[in-house]
Amino acid sequence: MNDGGLWVNGPQYPTGEYAGLLDELGPVRHVVLPCNALEHKAPMKAFVRRYPDASVWVTPGQYGPFGTCGMDNSRRGCNMGYRVDGVLPVGALQSGAKGAGPLPPWADEFDARTLYVSLPENAGPVSESAFFHKRTKTLLTTDAVVYVPDSAPPIFSSYFDSSLTSDVDFWPKSVLQAVFLPLRRGEGDGARTDDERWPSYASVRGRLLRAPILRAFADARSPDEVRAWVEDVSSMGEFDRIVTAHFASPVAASPDDFRGAFGYLLDDTDGKGGGKGDDPIACRDWALLDSLNDAIETNKLGAPVVYDFKRGCRQ
Repeated sequence: MNDGGLWVNGPQYPTGEYAGLLDELGPVRHVVLPCNALEHKAPMKAFVRRYPDASVWVTPGQYGPFGTCGMDNSRRGCNMGYRVDGVLPVGALQSGAKGAGPLPPWADEFDARTLYVSLPENAGPVSESAFFHKRTKTLLTTDAVVYVPDSAPPIFSSYFDSSLTSDVDFWPKSVLQAVFLPLRRGEGDGARTDDERWPSYASVRGRLLRAPILRAFADARSPDEVRAWVEDVSSMGEFDRIVTAHFASPVAASPDDFRGAFGYLLDDTDGKGGGKGDDPIACRDWALLDSLNDAIETNKLGAPVVYDFKRGCRQ
C-alpha cells in the first residue's frame, strides 16, 4: 500500500514460512475475507490472531463452522470468533450501498464490487468480492475466474515424489479433477500431446475461464445476479492483469477478457461477451456436474437450476 503496509486478501494459515515472507514485505495492516467459501474462511481466525492490530473486513452472508456474519458487524449478527471491523457492502464500495457502514480505511486505494446471492432453498448465501487496485491497475478475485497453466507449478514437487510429478499425465489429470471435468481420454492410438490425450484438459488450458463447478452450481441458479456482478466488475477500471486465488497468477487480462470468461452468460450483441459459440468445453464433458445438479434437485438439497449453464458447449 502507499504507506508501506500490507493489505492481505484471503490469507492462508500463518505458518512460520508464510508469515515470515509477509513480514519481510511490511507490516500487515488490513485483512480481507473475500468470499464465504469454507476453504477460504478456515485460516482466517489463526491469521487474525497472528496479526491482531490489522483491520478485518469480510463479505456478507458468512455461515457455517468457521463463523457467521450477516449484512453488518453488529454483535447480534456477526460471530466469527474474531473481531470484524466491517462487512463489505453488496454491490459497489460506496456510502449508501446496501448494508454499507463506514468505508474501509483502504477504500482510497481499492475499489470493490461484491456479489451476494441468497436463495432460500440453498444451505446459505453465496458472496464474493472483486477488488480493483487503482495504482497498479490490478483486478483481484478469489473464485471468479481461473487460468490453467501448461504445466504444474514447482511447488507441487514439495508435496509429491518426482516420479509422480514427472508423469506426462500428472498435470492434466490433476487439473480435470480440480475443475470437476471427466478424465476422458482422446480417441485413437495416435494421441501424444496432453491436449490429444485429454481433450477435456485442452478445453480449459491456457485461457481465462469461469470454473466449471461455479458455472454449474452458482451461475445456473442465479444468472441475473452473477451477470450484473460481472458487468459491475468490468466497469471498475481499466485493469490489465488479474490476480486470482487458484491456478496461475498474475494473468494478463483486460475487462473484456474478464467478461469473455462469462460469455455463456452474457448477451454478445455488443460484441464483447463472447456469446454462444465461444465455449470450447464439449457438451458431454458436463455430465458429472449435470448429474450432481440432478442429485441436488431430486433430494431438494438446494435451489433449482434456472439457466442452461452449458450454453454454447461444443457438440
